[in-house]
Amino acid sequence: MFAVRSRFSADRSSMPRRRGGSLPASGLLDLNVRRTRVTQFLVGLGVLVIGVIGLVSAPSEEYSGWRGLVVVAVSISALPVAVRWFVGRWPSPRWLVAFIVYSDVSITVCLLLKDTDMTAIGGTVLFAVVTSLAVVAVPLLPCVLHMLYGAVVLGIVAVKTVHSGAASGWVVAAHSLTMLLMFSAPLILMVYVSELRSRARESLVDSLTGLHNRRGLFAAVTAVSVTARKVEPSVLCAVVIDVDGMKGVNDTYGHHTGDAVLVDLAQHLRALAVNHWVVARLGGDEFACVSIGRPADIAVRSEELVSNLACARMISGLTVSVGAATVAISVGDDEQQSARDGLRLADAEMYRLKASRKRSSGPQRHGVSVMGVSTVATGRESTVRAPQRH
Repeated sequence: MFAVRSRFSADRSSMPRRRGGSLPASGLLDLNVRRTRVTQFLVGLGVLVIGVIGLVSAPSEEYSGWRGLVVVAVSISALPVAVRWFVGRWPSPRWLVAFIVYSDVSITVCLLLKDTDMTAIGGTVLFAVVTSLAVVAVPLLPCVLHMLYGAVVLGIVAVKTVHSGAASGWVVAAHSLTMLLMFSAPLILMVYVSELRSRARESLVDSLTGLHNRRGLFAAVTAVSVTARKVEPSVLCAVVIDVDGMKGVNDTYGHHTGDAVLVDLAQHLRALAVNHWVVARLGGDEFACVSIGRPADIAVRSEELVSNLACARMISGLTVSVGAATVAISVGDDEQQSARDGLRLADAEMYRLKASRKRSSGPQRHGVSVMGVSTVATGRESTVRAPQRH
């Protein structure tokens, strides 16, 4: 429990505002855990089927000699990848891009080693299958590069087919255009996915501060749970921050100044809690930071967050009350419900601290010209003052 005092500035018109909060590195938006698991299962099933196709075609007339052995090796490599999709957590963006690269290389090897070039042209449809995942799961640039790569491989296979005399140029051109049409079909999906992502971000981000809003906080907690390694035991720590005396600031200086105070606090929270914490504005002048991990890690993170907040130089003369609570998480627990419980307990602790300070110190004074930090711990309060800022 602590309170942060810092210098207040009535003129904040020149301060830049950061917009467009981001979700955790997973890239998942307002996801449903069950739908995510279904998507993982379908991707794993697709990888498994592609591997089986390679194993079945390897001993056929499509491959001869050592080429069949290479295709068998590539197909076998798909089996552990499929198992990883079945039983693992949702991959990070970096691993998703690595999976796209793995798929492209594997498909290319199998296609270029075919003895029957016409079937190789039909096999390029697998690039379009991989594109369906790329459009939804990876950023735009890797997705576009994947699609261009598939078109280049199709061109190489088409030239190889014409050069070998397996079919006339007109037949090869017709089949190649058909495959290009298959490649372009996901572009329609890309347009809609981009629009859905934009709308989802808008619904999950607080327009004033650029942090998550309440809905975005719960979505981010779920995304962290889906992508994080399952560690036992694990706990969820919720820290609630509330600005004291905001009504007085709004009444005295105007709501534009009150908004500037909130944006300033949001910038500090974003900088101080950049690692391991989900930061959100719950509404009004109340903010929250949530983190999930092992008890020992959470204890260190909480201590660091408190220490960093104590040293922060915010442009404000208000007192910020903070309450923290830790909730244990068991396997199968609803992380969003755990987050609600943690926020409820932290909120109660924060208001208990606020009431305690009011009883002990009386009316608060605002607009002080120095930055100080008051830390309340085991009934003892200490104050640290920094030089005045002019």
